[in-house]
Amino acid sequence: MKTKRFVLLCQHFYPEMVSTGMHMTELAERLTELGWQITVYCARPSWGSEQESVSPRINHQGIEIIRVGTLGEQKKNLLSRALFALSFLWGVIVQLWRERKQFPAVVVTTNPPFLGLVGWLFTTLFRLPYLLIVYDIYPEIAVNLGVLSPRSLITKVWYGVTRLIFRKAAVLVVIGRDMERIVKEKLPASQHDRVVLIPNWSDEKRVKPVPKNENSFRQEQNINGEFVVQYAGRMGRTHNLEPLIEAARQLADENILFQFVGDGAKKAALQQMVADYNLTNVQFLAYQPMERLADMLSAADLALVCLDDAFTGLSVPSKSYGIMASGTPILGFVRPDSEIGLMITEEECGLILPTPQAEQIVQAIRRFLRDPQALAAMSSAGYQAFLEKYTLSHAALAYDAALASLVE
Repeated sequence: MKTKRFVLLCQHFYPEMVSTGMHMTELAERLTELGWQITVYCARPSWGSEQESVSPRINHQGIEIIRVGTLGEQKKNLLSRALFALSFLWGVIVQLWRERKQFPAVVVTTNPPFLGLVGWLFTTLFRLPYLLIVYDIYPEIAVNLGVLSPRSLITKVWYGVTRLIFRKAAVLVVIGRDMERIVKEKLPASQHDRVVLIPNWSDEKRVKPVPKNENSFRQEQNINGEFVVQYAGRMGRTHNLEPLIEAARQLADENILFQFVGDGAKKAALQQMVADYNLTNVQFLAYQPMERLADMLSAADLALVCLDDAFTGLSVPSKSYGIMASGTPILGFVRPDSEIGLMITEEECGLILPTPQAEQIVQAIRRFLRDPQALAAMSSAGYQAFLEKYTLSHAALAYDAALASLVE
């Protein structure tokens, strides 16, 4: 085997522990423990208090982190976000061009969507192989959001670019069975063996069940006996969260707290719904530090995972694994044939509402309130399944094997 070394290209990384940043940081930390030497090219943080303070070059637990310069802002309008993504892409190309001889392989994420072009370029010019981690599939997401017309020239070119990136990858990692089907449709049958399914994970060392009576997060939020329904993560345009606010309206007189933790494009609209309904049983909180993750997730009695039908297989709500690690049952606004829908059914760790309506959600919550034993059984089943299949240790070993095949 060649040197266990690679360069990781991803927009988000430590200390920006949101979106793919958390998963890539955790994976890199664990792969370093397995003997890998890792350099990361990423962008300056766009979320959280680290935006201004982070240094352009740092070493984190043996991982060399280099932040390339960018223009625009990720959290502003579409033009500014596009400028941010393109300038990041160019910065990564320049940086890798300078240091390409140091690395036997490249690992690329699909954030931003065109980042895989760097892998394509360097494998074409220098036969530098790349492993592509598929978190989101474009342009399908943009088309389903209504941002692009399915018949536009941009869309057609983007479809072609995506196929090109997929077909040139030495290894394609997908994070769900639904995603695997879509990716294989873009490849000739002779390349299907390049696709490797590695589900996302939660770090078993960091996230564990915390008993309610010992939970500092519940204490800080003055939760005194309320049944907590929690959504934690990005409140993006692909997340069908509005029915939960409608359910909160119908349950306003009951001892139930609806908790939203995080940020995203839909947050302001959801807050406006709460204000319009004059609800006092809904709470919005900012992203929480990683060291609070176990307490925050364990504070919930029921945790929501959601993805609009139109995006099934194009993305996978990976927050599910942290929820299982905390021993919290899942309420899934997902299709039954999606990766998370299949997992909830197979592991018996929650309930699926494929087309959630407020009345259905209210009935489900009331059923859980009447039957705490069923809730406890789901909690136990989810945690056991997590330990057996979805820990960071399981994922790191799978990536170690995939990367070994890449650099040999």
